[in-house]
Amino acid sequence: MGEKNYSVDAVEANEVDEDFIQQASKLFQKNKRNIAIHRANWLDLPDANPKYEGLFDFGFLIGNSLTYIGGGTRDYTKNAQQIVVNKFSKLLKKGGYLFIDSRNYDYIRSLMNLPKNRIFENFTFDYSVYYHGFQERIIVFPAYISDTVVVLHYYDKESKIWSKLDLYPIYQKDMAEILSKDFTIEKIFHDFGEKKKDKSLFVQYLARKK
Repeated sequence: MGEKNYSVDAVEANEVDEDFIQQASKLFQKNKRNIAIHRANWLDLPDANPKYEGLFDFGFLIGNSLTYIGGGTRDYTKNAQQIVVNKFSKLLKKGGYLFIDSRNYDYIRSLMNLPKNRIFENFTFDYSVYYHGFQERIIVFPAYISDTVVVLHYYDKESKIWSKLDLYPIYQKDMAEILSKDFTIEKIFHDFGEKKKDKSLFVQYLARKK
């Protein structure tokens, strides 16, 4: 895999549909790859089915992964997210890396007191890794913003279907504190670029286990 020719021995499935797991298994078999798929609940880590036989070199959490966890007060959300990050650290070798991708909630919070039309105007970006046709086919905007929850509304112009997503913010200061217990942050990216930006859709953290 990649320039350094990493091998993949095992992967973890969390909240993944069983049909997708079966498809992955068939694809591994077709390509004669002996890769174990571990089914796990983040709250039960490092336990999984089947059990992990060793530690990992790299953990990769992208999208909204960590901010599905939380609720109630800021302290409750931060503590819940801290617990999950600590559990992931138990699966990594010393010196191993954890890559966490999160929405830029600091920027979203800065829009909190704007009129709705101004929020929408300021939640449009020139480029997005995740959303192809961002604000063209799929309209996305924060319909409700507070310190403790962000409610995103989505509208598919083709299917004319509305949907929503409740997320529990993790701010950059909180992320630095959460990671500091078991990790050293080596790099922070904005929309996968190394240039620091106040306005970005996502923020990424590359952290090395102490």
